[in-house]
Amino acid sequence: MPAPTTRAVSHQYFLRAPPEKVFEALTDPKLLVTWLCDQAEISPHQGGRYSLGWKDGPTHTGTIVSFEPGASITFAWEWPGVDLRGTTFRLSVEAKDDGTLLEVSHTGFPRLAKWVDLYGGAEWGWTYFAMNLKSVLETGRDLRSRYDG
Repeated sequence: MPAPTTRAVSHQYFLRAPPEKVFEALTDPKLLVTWLCDQAEISPHQGGRYSLGWKDGPTHTGTIVSFEPGASITFAWEWPGVDLRGTTFRLSVEAKDDGTLLEVSHTGFPRLAKWVDLYGGAEWGWTYFAMNLKSVLETGRDLRSRYDG
């Protein structure tokens, strides 16, 4: 069997919150800024545009590749000055026990040396932000620090 040509970030998190609330936190600009970024604009529908920005950091802008209301959203992930073409970022929710199973998947990272840092950053970043979402929804506490980066 040939070796895979791409890498993917793939994680699952259990959140003690209803799926509707979790999905709203993934798609509502007012809620995105409580756990992910400092500024958010999003048109949550297939073909819609999004912009997510961080103070003293990047602004990601791009297109929503797919959208299933209440279930999943997939972004064509873009970052100024960095070639991320071909990567997509998908968030999906599913009712589980008394909460929600959140699946985070960022796919399409070529297995090339110049992509290693971007892949590692995605692994770190999505784990960090998913755990912050969990904290915000379960306890109301935003764990981000101005010293994080």
